[in-house]
Amino acid sequence: MITPKTIVEAIGTAILVFTIQVSDSDLAPLAIGAVLISIIFAGGPVSGSHYNPAISLAVALRGSMSFQEMASYMIAQVVGGIAGGLCGGVVSSSFSVVGMGEDVSLLQALLAEVIFTFVLCFVVLSVATNPKVEDNHYYGLAIGLVVMSGAITAGPISGGAFNPAVALGLSIASAFSNLGYGIMVTAANLLGGVAAAGCFRIVVPSNEEVDTVGETTPLNRA
Repeated sequence: MITPKTIVEAIGTAILVFTIQVSDSDLAPLAIGAVLISIIFAGGPVSGSHYNPAISLAVALRGSMSFQEMASYMIAQVVGGIAGGLCGGVVSSSFSVVGMGEDVSLLQALLAEVIFTFVLCFVVLSVATNPKVEDNHYYGLAIGLVVMSGAITAGPISGGAFNPAVALGLSIASAFSNLGYGIMVTAANLLGGVAAAGCFRIVVPSNEEVDTVGETTPLNRA
């Protein structure tokens, strides 16, 4: 279903994947993290700024969105990822795909994807759905810094997707190049999202009621 939320998800994911596609320097993780922070703050008031099917899955399992809406988000994100990959390839005259690093086993690469997607989704749930930090103004920074850190540390190992829309979008935009690995990365990312949601439900039960002055209620109401 096309709604303002899904349009924002498609646009934001397209911007993210476009940035990944055209980034070809040692500063690429900084550029990717910075643009992600920006589009999170831009789209947050409309869609929640997921831009990642693994995040949407984790949020749905958390109980913060319906699975029907989750599916529409995922479709929009993958479509946006493909569009961003195509535009980035045209602009940069080259098409990149997510791939493993040299001397890295498939197990190492997929495990890196699971772990960092877990970290990313857990951080998203903690800063964007936890009632103790409702209406905070740092959620975009926290999420963007996780992706930046993952790109720097795990990028050389797994390709640093942490996002099925990135893995599939780049592969499809590159004429389905390395699609098999992209599908495996997608599965690893979704597994990381499921694990994050499970851990978060243990740490912060969904029925927990919180009323913390300065975090969930304005100071002038205390």
